[in-house]
This record gives sequence, structure tokens and C-alpha cells, in this order.
Amino acid sequence: MHASIKLNADALKKFRPLDRLSENQRILLAHKAHFSSFKKKKVILERGSLDHHDYFLLSGTIELEAPDGRTRTIEAGSDKADAAIAHLQPRQYTVKAVTDVDFLVIEQDVLNILLKEAPVNSYEAGDDFSVSDESSEEDEGTYKVLMSFYHDLKSNNFTLPSLPDVAYRIRQIADKDETSADDIARVVNADPAMAVKLIKSCNSPLYRGFNDVSSCRDAVVRLGVQTTQQLVTVFSMRELFRSKKAELKQAMTALWQHSREVASVAYVLAELTPGLNKDHAMLAGLIHDIGAIPVISYAENFPELYADETALKDAVDELRGEIGCTILEHWGFPNDLIEVVSKAEEWTYDSGSDEPGYADIIIVAQMHALIGCPKRNDLPPFSQVPAFRKLASGGLTPERSLKVMVEARHKIEEIQHVLGDDFRVD
Repeated sequence: MHASIKLNADALKKFRPLDRLSENQRILLAHKAHFSSFKKKKVILERGSLDHHDYFLLSGTIELEAPDGRTRTIEAGSDKADAAIAHLQPRQYTVKAVTDVDFLVIEQDVLNILLKEAPVNSYEAGDDFSVSDESSEEDEGTYKVLMSFYHDLKSNNFTLPSLPDVAYRIRQIADKDETSADDIARVVNADPAMAVKLIKSCNSPLYRGFNDVSSCRDAVVRLGVQTTQQLVTVFSMRELFRSKKAELKQAMTALWQHSREVASVAYVLAELTPGLNKDHAMLAGLIHDIGAIPVISYAENFPELYADETALKDAVDELRGEIGCTILEHWGFPNDLIEVVSKAEEWTYDSGSDEPGYADIIIVAQMHALIGCPKRNDLPPFSQVPAFRKLASGGLTPERSLKVMVEARHKIEEIQHVLGDDFRVD
């Protein structure tokens, strides 16, 4: 073990969901946990393995390899290392050591018991979601829901939403060199409703050529494989915005409408920003709040939560980033979209790069979508948002972006129409 690493209650507090535990619980956990060290290039976790332990990265750098061969690195102390590595079991990733690394290893059963028994007053001064003696019963109820959610997630009793079938199958074949337009069309045609949406979109003002297309294959040829894949994923997302409870349909509808608005604004912004793909930006906008969907669905089990709009919003705000990242990692989505989900609500986020990325696009798109919303009076001035400064490299200053949004209103409405302005949560 690296000599500078000390295991105590404060050291555990920097990891999620260990920060949910009381100090006494973290002290107990510190005695039950153990360290594991791995040399450079060593395989730490095998994809498909099942060992009932959680691994928290303490030092060094690791690489996660997805089933499709894509990789991403995680460095100790970074935002990506603040939760258990490759948590879902069986493991969804193969984890390798890029450098010598140290891990804190905790038995999931032990952590699950502590999470389930964590007292309501376990939050301490300065924590993000504190519950004081004067807190209302509703606040305590919300906290208990959060603890229950974390417990079920850690014990694998919570099922993450699956990527809709047609989108999954398209993603499986789209990156293969030998894949043809006929191959893509064959998969899309297996879902007649999806084929109709794709042809309709291809004939819309956004993608229209000299002549209308009438077949799915012709639509794929005109759009290209990448755009087809992105549009199929976008259209598939609508299936997820549903709830069995009448009381939660409004929350799902509002979530869809916001996501669609952000997606359409992101499309316009990316179209004007050098180096960014407008269809990828639209997909980023549509999935930036994907983590809210399972939280709202989970709330079906807690009438006291979905009956209180504020309590439900608190639960969504607390969990959507972490859950959203977990979902996209589970689906094998690229790192730039995982970054979007993680940072979409962080107005002061700065990646450190001078070049704008999709997280910057979504932050700016969200701020435009939320302007004038009476419930969101916490937005900072545009001039203080790093994302705006990066978009300015393409000429989109805060002042000009407002003018652009006004001028592009017709296009934004057309994009929303393509996404489905007749959407209803059944």
C-alpha cells in the first residue's frame, strides 16, 4: 500500500455512497475494509466476474475496457473515482492497472447493511443534503428514500433501464467496417414504427435532399450510418419516459419536454460551433437527464414522495448525475456523453480544455431553456459561465447566443417536431 494513504473515517467520506454514513459507521467500516495493491498492467477485474466486493480507487490510474473494446481511464482523486469502480455485477468492464494502484475493498453485504441502517441524522455540517433537528417529516422521508435507493443499487436489487432493442442492435453493428446501408436498414425495418420515424425525419427540413425518400435504405444512405445510429437512439429514448403511476406521469412529461427543449437548442448551438456534431449534441441533450428516469420510477414505491413535488425534485437532483453515469456506462456510451450527464447541472464546470465540448454545449443549452423559468432563479450571469467563454471561440458570445436563439426559433420548433411533439406518457 502507498505510504501516504491512511484509512480513517474522513478518508472514507470522500467516496460515494460512503459519505451517506455517519462518522461511527465509517469508523466501523474502516476496520472491516482492506487494501489491495496491483502492479502496472495487472488485470484487476474481469468482465463478467462476480465477487460481491466494491473497489474504491485510492492511488494510481486504471483503464476500463467496455464489451465493444472502447476504453477510458480513471485517475485516483478525480471526479470519476469518487464512487466504486465498475460496480455493477457481473462486472460490465475489464479493469486494468495503467500504473501501480491501490484500492480500498469493501464487502457489498457489509456496506449494504450500513446503508440500510444509516440514521436520518447521519449527515454532518457542510454535507450537501443535511437533515437538521428542525427538518420536516417530508425531508426525513426524502432522505430515507435516498438511503433505500442506494441500498437497493449497491445490493443489485435495482434494475437499470435497458437500451431499447433496436438502438442496441444498431450500436452493435454500426462501428463495423463491413456494415452496409442494407444491414442498418434491415435492423431498422424490424421495427416498423422506427422505420417510419426515420423516413419522416429524413424528409424533414433538417435532412431533406432534392427528392423525398420512401424506403428505409434510402434514408440510411442519405443520412449516413452515424446520423442514423444517433437518430434511432434518440427516437428510442422516448420509450423510457413512462410511469405506471398517474401521479408521476406529469413528472415524466415535464422531464421529456425539458430534455427535448435542451436537445433542440443543443443541435442549433453545435451547428454553429466548429468541431462539434449537431446530431451528437442533440442526443447529448436528450440523455443529459437520463438518470432522473429510474429515480422517478423508483418513487412509485413511495407515495409520500411522489405526492410532494419538492421532495421528488430533491431526490432527483441528488441522484440523477450518479445514476445517469451508471446507465450510460452500462450501455457502453462514449465518455463525452457520460461527462455530459455528470456535469449538465454544474454551471461553473470547466474541463480545462480551451476547446468546447458537448458538456459545454449542454450547459449553455440548459441555461437557454431555463431562462424565464420562475422555479430557476439561481442561474448565474452568462458571462460567469466557462462554457459560454468556450463557445465564444466560434463566435457565440453570451449576447449573440441570445440573438441566435431568437433567430433559430423556427428551426428549434422543427427539431422538436422531429423528436415528437405529440409525445404522451401513457
